[in-house]
Amino acid sequence: RGAQRVINIIVQEYAYGGYTKLTTNENFLVGFSSRNNVFSKFSFKRMTYDLYVGANNWDNHHIGNSVKGVYSLKDADWTDYKLTRAETLDGSHYKQNQYPVTLRATYATDRIQIRNTVGFTHVGIPVYRQQGRLTYLPGSENDYTFDRSNPSRSNSVAYQGSFFISLPRQFSIDISPSFNHTHSNDYLSYSASNATEIVRHARENAYDYRVNAYLQKRIGQKHTAMFGINGGDNINRLRYSGTSDYYDRFHNAFAAGMLCYNFQTQRISLYADAGFCWEGSDINGQKYDDTYPFTHINLRFSPNSENAFSAYFQYATNSPGIDQKASDILQDNEYMYVTGNPLLKNCRHITLNLAYTWMPSNAFGLSAFSNFMEYIDRQLIIYEPYNDGQALIRNYRNNGNYVKSEIGLAANCKLFRGKLQLYASPKQAFYKSSGIYDKSYNPFTITAQATCYLNSLYFQAYYQTPDRQMFASSPQIYRERNFHSVTVGWANSDWNIRVMAANFFNKGWSSADIVIESPLYTELKENIGTSSHPRFSVAVTYTFGYGKKVQRGNEVGEQSGANSAIIK
Repeated sequence: RGAQRVINIIVQEYAYGGYTKLTTNENFLVGFSSRNNVFSKFSFKRMTYDLYVGANNWDNHHIGNSVKGVYSLKDADWTDYKLTRAETLDGSHYKQNQYPVTLRATYATDRIQIRNTVGFTHVGIPVYRQQGRLTYLPGSENDYTFDRSNPSRSNSVAYQGSFFISLPRQFSIDISPSFNHTHSNDYLSYSASNATEIVRHARENAYDYRVNAYLQKRIGQKHTAMFGINGGDNINRLRYSGTSDYYDRFHNAFAAGMLCYNFQTQRISLYADAGFCWEGSDINGQKYDDTYPFTHINLRFSPNSENAFSAYFQYATNSPGIDQKASDILQDNEYMYVTGNPLLKNCRHITLNLAYTWMPSNAFGLSAFSNFMEYIDRQLIIYEPYNDGQALIRNYRNNGNYVKSEIGLAANCKLFRGKLQLYASPKQAFYKSSGIYDKSYNPFTITAQATCYLNSLYFQAYYQTPDRQMFASSPQIYRERNFHSVTVGWANSDWNIRVMAANFFNKGWSSADIVIESPLYTELKENIGTSSHPRFSVAVTYTFGYGKKVQRGNEVGEQSGANSAIIK
């Protein structure tokens, strides 16, 4: 084109490429706590392979709980009396080793994407022991001792697939099968100097599988319609031996169909679905069937760049876990037994979330939100007389409603061209339980964070007030300690280094208090652990690439196993 000089650059396109990420996270002052993993992504032509390998190890002597329980019992003459039983933790040892491996393979073209993920995870807890003093009131003035040991191990395999095919005339098919299997061995022994030793060995094979299939039709640029079906089953084979012998065969199957609609413009986003689900369980011959409707509606409206409104509504069903429906009766201590309820029913729940966001500029944003959730005739832990009133048994029953609602604000402010960012979120929660446990609880919490960026360095301070909750399935209130931290980080294209000091104003190993109040049983439990103890942690990530450039992100991690039915 008339130029005096021309430079021709000939580039050979790489057929392969990828990157590898090495991560280590070490915690100090809380015993041995180490998480290490390797992630690697490799792309060759239309195939992409992801590999994840981890090694997570913990070893500490500060985990367990001290429990003070008040039992309403009957003596040999059928006279009512109250017994206060207290376990005071004097020593403990907890050791866990977890080794996950995951491999994912993806094949992608313009019209087809096929993805298969397989994973294996070994979790071993060779040591989990608690020792301490045991006292009774009224009772002997001499203290007794207790020793509780609960080592366990499990091996899990998991598969998850995704098959997406784009068809002519704006149709597409998406099929996602999954399968999980976990083999577990759980050993429990409890001995007190004044009682017969309790020994329980639980050996379990748990399986679950699920298939989701969707047919989607895109109509113009704004509308999408979809029809979906899904189904699956959760299967458990469980044997207890030791003080009590049981062999259990459980399964909980389901099948559902739904219609979905999506409307999308620059200002409005609407998603809605509705369908029916059938559920059937068989707990050692006790069968239960339930058919129910469900719906989800998600709406977002943004009239301009400064304002946004969102709303979410859900009507669905909460199904109890198989461990809640088991009929086995197991002894926990001298005066407490535990079991499940095969006749326990599903409960319906309603969720409604509303939010408004105002962002007058990139330097300031404010959100107001409210959440409402109600469980109707929920599954609830109850305590009943057992062994002619000389002990109690923990069971489950459908009883009363549970309501949790929240209102709150979230504000974010950017100063000095974004180099200093401030965030705060106060939240007021309202809990209400009806039925046997008629109780209200209204805790207030606040979260605050400040982050300063100086080129590749950043400094962050974080504070959260003690968390407070009232649980849906138990008459208990959970009260955690505060969490605070200061973090210094540095990053470039290859390295990411983070150093954090947390909870440096806290003392001791107490992490939370749990209070249970019921007609026949009252309990105060102090959780002992490392979550609120002062600690110092270092996290380092090194990433390097090779071959053609591959987009980073969407990284695979460890896979979960099947749900256990072992009663705890």
